[in-house]
Amino acid sequence: MFILVAEDDEALRSLLTEFLEGQGHTVKGAKNGMELVELALPVRPDLIITDLNMPEMDGSTMIALLNLYPELSGIPVIVITGTSLVEVAEMRIPKEIQVLIKPFNFTKISAAIEKVTGPRSGN
Repeated sequence: MFILVAEDDEALRSLLTEFLEGQGHTVKGAKNGMELVELALPVRPDLIITDLNMPEMDGSTMIALLNLYPELSGIPVIVITGTSLVEVAEMRIPKEIQVLIKPFNFTKISAAIEKVTGPRSGN
């Protein structure tokens, strides 16, 4: 699976990338939402994992922008954030998007991936 990760914390982005690649995924990282959109346009990813609070373009704006492109709309999204669930609810994140509150563990990431993309077969 081709996964794009948008996270401004370089250490967390590297940890996520290393974990996901270890699970057999192809991963590209972005430091903000604008960079992720630029990566997604030429090659549609299978999944996006994004922080909400990032410089230049936050995760909720990025999700809205992706949905303006027919070729990018409908990509499964997992949001990772240090924001409280109450604040996430106020942002009106669509309910099909999985939200994980930091700190989280890789078991939760794996479960969220399976929930939004379905179980992996053959890997």
